[in-house]
Amino acid sequence: MKQRKFNLMYLLLIAVFVLSSCAKSSKNSKFIPADAAVVSLDIKQMFEKSKLGDNEDAKKKMLETIEENAKNQDTKDLIKKIVEDPAKAGVDLREPIYIFTVKGEKNAAIGTILDKDDFAQLINTAAKEGGEDGCKEKDGIMYLQDDKNIIAFDDATFFASESYSLDDIIAKFKNDDTKDTMAESDDFAKLIDSKGFVKALIPMEALEDQVDANSKKMLPEGAELKDLSLLLGLSTDKGEAKFSFECIAKSDAWKNYIKSSTDMCGKISGDYLKYLPKGAFMMYANINGKKVFEMFDKNGVFSQAGIEDQKDMIKKILEVIDGDFAIGVGEFKGELPEVGAYLKTKDASIADMAKEQGLNPEKGLDFGFKDGATYVAVGENAAFTEVKDGFDKGVISGRRVYVYLDVALISNLAGKVNNDAASAAQMASDHIKTVEFFDTSDTAGELILKMKDADKDPVEYLIDLIAKQF
Repeated sequence: MKQRKFNLMYLLLIAVFVLSSCAKSSKNSKFIPADAAVVSLDIKQMFEKSKLGDNEDAKKKMLETIEENAKNQDTKDLIKKIVEDPAKAGVDLREPIYIFTVKGEKNAAIGTILDKDDFAQLINTAAKEGGEDGCKEKDGIMYLQDDKNIIAFDDATFFASESYSLDDIIAKFKNDDTKDTMAESDDFAKLIDSKGFVKALIPMEALEDQVDANSKKMLPEGAELKDLSLLLGLSTDKGEAKFSFECIAKSDAWKNYIKSSTDMCGKISGDYLKYLPKGAFMMYANINGKKVFEMFDKNGVFSQAGIEDQKDMIKKILEVIDGDFAIGVGEFKGELPEVGAYLKTKDASIADMAKEQGLNPEKGLDFGFKDGATYVAVGENAAFTEVKDGFDKGVISGRRVYVYLDVALISNLAGKVNNDAASAAQMASDHIKTVEFFDTSDTAGELILKMKDADKDPVEYLIDLIAKQF
């Protein structure tokens, strides 16, 4: 299809998005192979959050732009019809649109038809704009095809692809057998039920061809990629964007590996939280050094990294670590930022080893072992001596990992490093106030961006960019 025709199709569909509603569904799941990586798009929800649909002036300009790009009167008439009744586009955007790819070789987009005749009119009108023939029919399936792209549809579904052949697509429409498709996938059911207007399910077997032999050797014993999936989601609210992830393990090998991994990182006690300033950066975790060493040794990490001869020294260091690790970076006071780091250890051996290597406490830098912790303090305040007005213990209660960034203060710190880092950080700090990352279960976590404008949905930033095109 010619580029002009595609541009018009996108503009027509955007008009439909603005004026429609959306819901959850899995009725098109039989078209998606079980080993595909799939993205679910709730486009209408994004437009609702953007408030573009309520902006009559922006909507008017958008529709005027569509009409200006239209060469034929039929196209202009259809646009007016869709504005008066969005259902006349024939697309049911109460249902999600799915985009999937199979091992990087085949990809497609699937959506739901509301009215076959109306959708055919939409396709034919766009084809006419491009100076090409309209829809054809084969085995009861309507389609529009050029050298690279095919859009095929029946009464219920449209299927668009540049990598599937027409015969392959028609076969999918005709086949009601759901074996080896997402229709029988428990993981896909989780995708449907999960939150977010952009969601993704990535079966790790979809990446099989991209994982080299050496990387596969590092997989846990008995674990196969086909038994692990990743579920991702993006949702927003006023002043906040939330990215969620969950690992879905389907074999004992992966489940045992996850358990051993969580054994390496226990629940945070929060003993050092009161010493950390709520400044530019804070990270808190809990480490069982003995378990870390055992897993590294079992998986051959030392030999693969070429440090087998240092294994005894690493073992000596790791096995004294048993508990909370905390580090906080405050603001600059003079030439150095205020930094405090605490690591619960069984004895002073780590500090003693550092001193044996020639590192000794000096002005502006203090380290040692005290109250069951190996510590480092940079700046004016010594470790353990001042309780900071910082984080509430509730923010890390029950967590294994917690990370916090104040983007504006990070921008200031980056400015001390180099101009490129400062510029990138400044761009982020123009819109983002803070970033938090933490685990929500043994297999799931969240990344939360708090925006500077607490009354504005972050999607508005994205849609503002799109609206400017009109």
